[in-house]
Amino acid sequence: MNLARYMQRIDNNGVVYYRYNPPSDAVEAGIVKRIKIGTNLVEAINYCNEQNELLDEWRQHHRYLKHLTDKSTVNDLTKSYINSLEHSRLGVKTRSDYAYYLKQWYQDRTAGQVLLHTRLGSLTTPMCQQIYDTHASNSISLANHSLAVYRLLFSYAIRNGFCTFNPFTNVKRQTDRPRRTVWTKEHIKAFMATAFSKYEWRSIGLIVYTAYAAAQRLGDMRMLTWDSYDINTGVLSLEQSKRRARVSVPLPKDLQEMLKQQHLDLSWQPYIMPASTRGKPKPYSLQQLSKVGKVVMQEAGLPEELQLMDLRRTAITEMVEVGVALTNVMALSGHATVHSLTPYVKHTLKSATLAQNMRGMV
Repeated sequence: MNLARYMQRIDNNGVVYYRYNPPSDAVEAGIVKRIKIGTNLVEAINYCNEQNELLDEWRQHHRYLKHLTDKSTVNDLTKSYINSLEHSRLGVKTRSDYAYYLKQWYQDRTAGQVLLHTRLGSLTTPMCQQIYDTHASNSISLANHSLAVYRLLFSYAIRNGFCTFNPFTNVKRQTDRPRRTVWTKEHIKAFMATAFSKYEWRSIGLIVYTAYAAAQRLGDMRMLTWDSYDINTGVLSLEQSKRRARVSVPLPKDLQEMLKQQHLDLSWQPYIMPASTRGKPKPYSLQQLSKVGKVVMQEAGLPEELQLMDLRRTAITEMVEVGVALTNVMALSGHATVHSLTPYVKHTLKSATLAQNMRGMV
């Protein structure tokens, strides 16, 4: 059996043991350690291979760190960040979101040149303010998300010595009016009736109903696999892609029955609600989900102001209105703090009346 890379075989008076002896630069950087492993060859090889994976990741990252200065471009910096260990440790959805928000400003020429090809040392706060204001005129929410990611990108550059100034830090952002739209029970029933009227829309119907029933994000529901759902107890268990919160949610009886039928039909492949079962089964992409969901909503005659992303807010608002303790809401929704529930909570007469009833005022 061949030894792993940087693995040494030591014979000490007939007693053989193994040692991991990686290069000095990786040791000095704190990525790996030189260590005596033991006498078991297989365990030693496995250990060395695991350490070498860390070392190789660092080497890849280190390659992108070299040669970047304030004369490098935003494109160079973006490539460095995307190939960094810091970026690789983010969740899949977070990485996807960051890429999307960065891309929104890549081709911006507001400051007189394409942002992507602008040198790091040439960017000034007034230039960045102008870029932000231009995009905020179309969508404050999208501009705020992009600004947050560009601030993060240049903080990464400062930490690694590529530049000494973050031109996005002092950009003044506008306050976006929070979205408060919620669905009614009638809206949900109309959507479900329409979705289940055609077999090709069945998975969309289940994604939407499960997201609403479990107060989860649509993006997580589209990726659900059968190993995350207990068909006998009706409990859905998952790790949320955004914050890595782990939640277990008992689903309502009618949804359990629907999923039993889905299991009978589609348990031969991994996804609970696949986009297609022709060829290799695959989940809906976010774009497909939005596109098909819009078609179903139009077919159901739902108001144009409704969006599928409102369903999580709808579920949380319903719980608050009936007096569910916020700590219990958090157990279901996966939120880490009470404050983080604020964007989802809509102040209604029903919740105000409940509060007054609990005070004995009405």
